[in-house]
Amino acid sequence: MKFKISDSPSSYLIIDFTKDEKIITEKGCLIYSDGEYNFENKIEAKGYKNLLALLGGKSLTYAIYTAKEDLKMTFSTKDTSEIFELEINNNYPILFNPSNHFSRSYRIETKPSGLDQDLFIKTSGSGSLFLKYYGKVIEKEINSTKPIYVNVDSVIAYEEKLDVASVGGVMKTLVSGEVELYKVSGQGKIWIQSKDKIVYKKE
Repeated sequence: MKFKISDSPSSYLIIDFTKDEKIITEKGCLIYSDGEYNFENKIEAKGYKNLLALLGGKSLTYAIYTAKEDLKMTFSTKDTSEIFELEINNNYPILFNPSNHFSRSYRIETKPSGLDQDLFIKTSGSGSLFLKYYGKVIEKEINSTKPIYVNVDSVIAYEEKLDVASVGGVMKTLVSGEVELYKVSGQGKIWIQSKDKIVYKKE
């Protein structure tokens, strides 16, 4: 499976499939296909962690596309977000915000990490993970015991080996009016979006 992501803004994902290759995507994101394919629903809401992850933006069901022949398919997000790719392997698990999930290789497995990691989704396996973002992606390489502080709404994903902890908590945020922050230290990469999700109001 080969892929290309078009330039932003308004980026879209182009995938060249060989017969029987599969992709998992958010539902309703297919733009077009130049060949025949099979479609099925994938339900990922089993277990209490998955149910809790729905509160964090995780989808209840996903679409699985299987190529019935060599073909090209194009996918786009359903809002104003852009797309980028992370290469996943078992040696470097990634934790990502469920609301930023867009698509992934069929060989990548995901599971909620639990309340201790704010219900981020953990990867296993290998392949391409396609995430959506707002504004620009800032990739930071952390290699220090001195922490950086990141707005919780700005974190797209980070390597599991990083030490990431909430600062202040929700109640303190409500009282002070300040944004809730993550304290990030250790050695690894974190991916940050420069804007929060853009919501347009109807007139």
